[in-house]
Amino acid sequence: MDIGPESLYLRAISAVESGEMVTSVCVPSDRLFLIGRSSEADWAIPDSSVSRRHASIVRTGDAWVVTDLSSRHGTLVNGRRLEPGAPEAIHDRDVIAFGAWQCRCMAGSRRAGVTTPFVPALGASVSAIPRQQLEGVAQRGLEVLMQLTEALEGADSRERVARATVDAVREATGCRRVVLVEPDSESELTVLASTTNDSPRVSRSLIEQASRHGLVQLIVEDSGSRAAQSIIEMGIRSAICAPIVGEGCARAFLVVDTRDAEGVVPADAGAFCHSVSRVAGLALGRISAALMTERHRQLQSDLEAARRAQELLSPARRGRLGSVAYQFESIPGRVVAGDLFDIFALDPIRAAFFLGDVSGKGVGAAMLMAACQSQLRTHLLSGVELSDAMARVSADLFARTAASKFVTVIAGVIDSAEGSVRVVDAGHGHFLVMSGTGSASRIEAPGGFPLGVVERTDYEAAEIPMREGGGMVVFSDGAVEQPDGAGRQFGMEGVMRSVMGVGAPHEAVDALIREVTRHASGAFADDLTAASIWIQRTD
Repeated sequence: MDIGPESLYLRAISAVESGEMVTSVCVPSDRLFLIGRSSEADWAIPDSSVSRRHASIVRTGDAWVVTDLSSRHGTLVNGRRLEPGAPEAIHDRDVIAFGAWQCRCMAGSRRAGVTTPFVPALGASVSAIPRQQLEGVAQRGLEVLMQLTEALEGADSRERVARATVDAVREATGCRRVVLVEPDSESELTVLASTTNDSPRVSRSLIEQASRHGLVQLIVEDSGSRAAQSIIEMGIRSAICAPIVGEGCARAFLVVDTRDAEGVVPADAGAFCHSVSRVAGLALGRISAALMTERHRQLQSDLEAARRAQELLSPARRGRLGSVAYQFESIPGRVVAGDLFDIFALDPIRAAFFLGDVSGKGVGAAMLMAACQSQLRTHLLSGVELSDAMARVSADLFARTAASKFVTVIAGVIDSAEGSVRVVDAGHGHFLVMSGTGSASRIEAPGGFPLGVVERTDYEAAEIPMREGGGMVVFSDGAVEQPDGAGRQFGMEGVMRSVMGVGAPHEAVDALIREVTRHASGAFADDLTAASIWIQRTD
C-alpha cells in the first residue's frame, strides 16, 4: 500500500465485541473526521466501550490531531489518556484506543523502510508453544539476555531496539535468520531489522496466530504433500514467532526460522524469544512514551505561540470608532481559531469590518486567517472599494493555496452619517440585522463565492439601513453547527432565540455565547466567533 505524504490511514488492530474486525479507513484531509458508535460517525465502531461521538481527527497544517469528545471510556494515544477537548498530535505507527478498541496510524510515506509480502503457511500447522517448553532457557541465553537488557536500557530509537534484539536472538539460538517486522496492512509488513541481507518471507498464519495466542511455532506436517512442498520450495523448515507487545497490543513480531538443511529451530529457542520479546516490548514502550511526551510538549508550545500571535492581530474585545461601537468574542475549538474578525476606522465617519471562517482547523487555518485578514485590511485602508478588495483577496488566495482551502467572509463598511452599511457576503451567510428594540431579522445579501474558490470573480454589495441604536450581529458557523452531546446542532433557530429580545445590540454577543456554551456543555467542537456592531451617538 502506498500512503501519500498527506494521508492518514487507520488500521484496526483489535476486534469489536462480536469478534469481527472493523474495516480500515483513510481519513480525509479537508474536513473534521468523526469517530464513534453512532451510524452518523464517519467511522462507526460497533463496540460498547466506544461512545456515540467518541473522538474526532482533523489535519491542521502539516499535522494530524485527535481530540477526545468527552467520551465515557476515554481516548488513549500510545497508552496515554487524553484530556477531553484537548488536541493531541498523532504520528506514523501511533496506536489509538477509543475505549477498549484499538487502531494503528499509518501517516505519510510508508516506503522509507523495506517491505515484504506475507506468504501463506501452506501445508504447515501453527500452534501455541506449550508453557513447559518456556522453562528450559540455556545458560548462554541467560547471559545474552542480560547483555540485551543493558543494551536496550540505553537505546534511544526503535531501530536500535530492533537491531539489538535480532542480534541477541541470533547469538543465543544459533539461527542465522532472525527478523523483527511490523505489519503495515493485511498484505504487507515493514522489516525493522534482520540478520540477513535477503528479503525475508514471513507466513501470514504465523503472524495472525501470534497476535491472538502469543508465542507460536510453525512445523511442516507432511513433507510429501503438495501443499508442504510449496513451503519447502520457499526454503522454510520451521519457525517461531513472538509478539512484541506495547500499549496493550502486538505492535511488532520477532520471527526466527530455519531453512533448507539447517534442521529445525532449537527446542529452547522459544523460551529465549519469549523473554526477549518482553524486554524489547518494554524498551519500545519507553521510547514511545518519551516521544509522546516530547510531541505533546512541542504541540502545546506551537499552539500557544500561534494563539499569542493571533491575539496580537485581533482588535480589542470591545471598542468605539467615532459613532461606530462594537463588541466581539472568539472561542477557538482547538486552542487557535480558524475564524477571523477585524474592525477599524476608514475615516471619521466610516468604519470597515469583516468576519470569516477558514476551511480547516488549528494552526494551518489560523495562518491562512492571518494572511486574509492582513490583505483585506491593507486594501480597504488604501482606499480600494469593498467589492474590489474582496475580489483581489480571493484571486490571491486561489493562486497561493490548495484547492481545499477557502475562506467564507461577511464584510461591510458602515457610514454613520448616512446611517447605512454596505455589505458583501462571500459565501458566509451568518449575520442578522437588529432594530434596537430587541427584534432581529435575516437578510439575504448578494455577494459571491467564498474567497479562494475560483480564479477570478466579481462581488456584489448590498446597502442596508442602520439607524442609531440599531446594528448587526455577525457570527461564524461555529454558532450554527455547534453540536451537543447527542450530535444535534445549535442551528439558526437557536441563534435567533438567543438574540431576540435583548435590550441593546451589544448584549447579543453575550447572549449568543452563553446559549451556545450551554448547548455544547462547554466542549466546543468548532471555533466560535460572534460580534455586534452598531451606531452610537457621539458625546
